Amino acid sequence: MTMEEEKLYDLAFLNKISGGDPAFIKEMISTFKEIAPEYIQKAERLLKEQAIETLSKETHRIIPGVSFLGAKELEADLMLIEEYTKKNTNLEAIPALIESVGDKIDRLIQMFDRDFNEAQ
Repeated sequence: MTMEEEKLYDLAFLNKISGGDPAFIKEMISTFKEIAPEYIQKAERLLKEQAIETLSKETHRIIPGVSFLGAKELEADLMLIEEYTKKNTNLEAIPALIESVGDKIDRLIQMFDRDFNEAQ
């Protein structure tokens, strides 16, 4: 991975709503790092149990936090999962989407750890 590696997030919105408050931004990142891996475990379990409606609700709950972090690619995958589960269509695409979401979450957490541990 190079220094030119594309950022998977954009904190412009968080900076704007928090007035650039670093404590608030760190709190949002910390919350994401806590809930995102739990979401993946829950999503995989719900999919296995065919609890599609519950998966839709869980996915809906995590989207705003991802939006605040400006994680556009991750948000797009989550919105597809939510759309498919809400409409009960394209369910065969969901396992790959969940895998993609898990990968993006892992990469985001690594990026946050790198960017914010070095900066502090």
